[in-house]
Formats: sequence, structure tokens, C-alpha cells
Amino acid sequence: MNLRRWTAVTTIALVAACGGSGGSSDKDEPKATKPDISKVKIDGDASAPVNKLAIQSIADLQAYWTDEYPKLYGKKYKPVKGGLYASTPDSTAGPECANSYSDVQGNAFYCKLDDSVAWDAQELLPDLQKKYGDFVIPVILAHEWGHAMQQRSGFFSANKLTVSSELQADCFAGAFSKHAQKTNEFKVTAADLDNALAGFLDLRDTPGTSATDASAHGSGFDRVTAFQDGFDSGLTKCKSYQDGTPVVLELPFTDAEDAARGGDAPYDTIVNKVPYDIEDYWTQVFPKISNGKAWTPLKGYEPFDPTKAPTCNGESTADFSLFYCVPEDYIGFDNVTTMPEVYRQGGDYAVTTLLATQWGLAALARLGDESDAKVATLKGDCFAGAYTASVALQDRSETSSFSLSPGDLDEGIKSLLVFRGDGDVDRQGAGYGRVEAFRTGVMEGVAPCVTYKG
Repeated sequence: MNLRRWTAVTTIALVAACGGSGGSSDKDEPKATKPDISKVKIDGDASAPVNKLAIQSIADLQAYWTDEYPKLYGKKYKPVKGGLYASTPDSTAGPECANSYSDVQGNAFYCKLDDSVAWDAQELLPDLQKKYGDFVIPVILAHEWGHAMQQRSGFFSANKLTVSSELQADCFAGAFSKHAQKTNEFKVTAADLDNALAGFLDLRDTPGTSATDASAHGSGFDRVTAFQDGFDSGLTKCKSYQDGTPVVLELPFTDAEDAARGGDAPYDTIVNKVPYDIEDYWTQVFPKISNGKAWTPLKGYEPFDPTKAPTCNGESTADFSLFYCVPEDYIGFDNVTTMPEVYRQGGDYAVTTLLATQWGLAALARLGDESDAKVATLKGDCFAGAYTASVALQDRSETSSFSLSPGDLDEGIKSLLVFRGDGDVDRQGAGYGRVEAFRTGVMEGVAPCVTYKG
């Protein structure tokens, strides 16, 4: 039986992924010379677990930029010297940018006034570590070190948009993360990368924020894109960032009603109307990627009660929450437990994205594509991104009235990162690669998805 199917879990959980893209191996990766942590002096409790990670991170960041800054900017790197503040309510010292712990609380930042870095060691970093694991600490500090590099390179003088500096710092954090994976200074598994990306979703701008807002850091989609640029393409890619490049996809609310709903259409509207829009998309797009062959509508679309799961080619689908049944050409999903929970925790476009991935698999079947499960999954994710681009551009105005709301792109990538079941990573690959495929479809359209391999 040839069943291509995707399974979603019923709650958002940051799954500890095993294997998949982005993992590291002690056998395959070079060992790094341990950075000298004895030279890192912080103002705060150096014995606290989160601060131990911070010290290790800072030592590695100083060594990393000592090597890389001259290659990137043609100048010698000047270490951050203004102070390293692990702030708590008991702190008696801090950066010039803060008068007390309350100015640092819930935050981490680079202070240009005295070339210092401060972080909330009482709440923010311990909370993020608990939620996303140890590697989130070096990622956060790598972002702040990115701002220190901008100060040294003159980036702030040449560029005025806050969001541009924030995204370049995210890109620098991605490049450093690749370095950390290669050197094994930190153990960076597929799960660590997925968790880092999920963290950016937590730290995104509030949906509806303008890209020109003085406090804008970028949407989750923007921030994940920047991190992946650095991780995949390195510091030279990050250096090219400037005002207007890369394009920031911060969307405004179109009306007060959409804003009041937080950009989410009702669940029933999504599951009842989106399938018709996806069918319309493929009707118009499929001939362009199949040498003129017409799209054949799916034979079925079956929301089901998991206690009464349908069969596929005579076999039960009870273990699956969302799937495309190749032999019978229909898409089924748990309409009682899983998808309503995806909607509740992920938003309307999380549901839309997951449905769109299954139509992507149907498109592959019609193309006669025989990719293995992981590559087919990536292609389906890319197709879901291409459909999303069509919705964003509203390029089917005569047949579709759908549009994107602020936060929809973030909901899309969130669905690929955190909604999955046992064994999905082994079968389909880690979330990092799936998000990258989705992003390719959003930014480049449907054509690259046909041959996409990750």
C-alpha cells in the first residue's frame, strides 16, 4: 500500500527531535579548542546554571568574532568591554542603558552607550532555557553580540530602521549557530535548531506591527528567515542586510473586524472554505508545472471523528490525524480533536498550512513524483508555501477573495515546527528543513517546489 500521510499531535509540544537535518555527530564533526572562560567576568552570580551557559557562550562568541570580524570587515575585532550584566532584583550595577533591574527585566540587550551586554538572569533566560533548552542561551547572546558588531562596523549610522538591525543580528546568530554545530562547543541537534526557531516565534513582533515602528524586531517569519540565512549562507549574507533588504513581511490588519479577531477566521470557515480555495489554486497553477496537463480535483475531502476513522485501501487510518490517501485520492483529518486543537493553539493559518501540505502531496501524485517520504514532505511543504504566496498576492482575484492577516505566516511555520507526532521526524525530517521548504515556496513560488530536495 502506498500511503503518504502526515500526523499531527493534539497539543503544541516542542518535540525533542531525533536525527533529521541539522543534527551533529561527535564522530563526524571536528573538536574545537575550548574558549577560555576564565577571561569572562560577569556582574552577577557566575555559579547560576543559566549564567554558566552565558559565560561559555560569551567566551565562544569572543573567539568566534576575533576570527571572523577581520574577514568580514577588514578590521581587527575589538572585544565587548563595557561590562556583562547578569541582572537580578539584587543587582547593584548595570549598563548605562538601565537604571535598575526593572529596565532589564524580561529582556536581553546590547547597550551602545558603554559597549555592554545585559540579560535578565532572574526570569527571561531561565524561562527560555526551561522552554527551549540550553542552546537558546547562546542564540540569544549571539543576537546581542550581533548588535555589538553593528556598532563596530558602522551599521547603525548607515541604516535607520530598527527592524533591519534586529534581523541582521538574527542572521549573525544563525551564522554563529552553524559554527557552534561544527565545532561541538555546543551540542546542536535537529531538536535544538527547531527549538531555536520556535523561540523566534515567541519573540516576534505583535501581529500588525509596522516594519517602520521604532521597536519592530520582525515577524516570526522574518526572524526565522534571517536566522536561516545566517545558518545556511554565512556571515557574508548577513553583511548584505540593510534598510529594505531583505524585504520585511510585516502585514497590517485590513480592518477593525480582522484586528478584533486577531486575524483568525472561525474554525468552521477554514475547514469548510479553504479546501475550495486550494482546489482553485491548483486548477490554475497545475498546468504550468505539468506541461499543460489539467488539474484533476480530489475525489474526496473527509473530516472525521477519530473513533470512526475511515480506511485507506482497506486499512484503518485510526493512528493518523491528517493524511492524503494516495490509492483513493482523498484527504482526511481528525475534525474532533486534533485540528480544533491546532486551531486553538496555532491559529487559523496553522490549520490552512497543514491542509495545503496534503494538497501538495496530491499534486506530487498527479505529477508521477516518486520521491521518498522526506523529500515528498519537503515538496508538499514548499507547495503549501507557494499557495500561501498566492493568497498573499491575491493573484486569483476573479476566483478567490482570501487574503493573509498579520501573523498568518508565523502560524504557518509554527504548524510545521511544533505540530507533529511520534516518529514524524524520522519519517519526514526535522522542522528546520520543513520551514525552509515552506519559505522557499512563499518567496519563490511554485516552480522550485517541483524539484525541491532541501
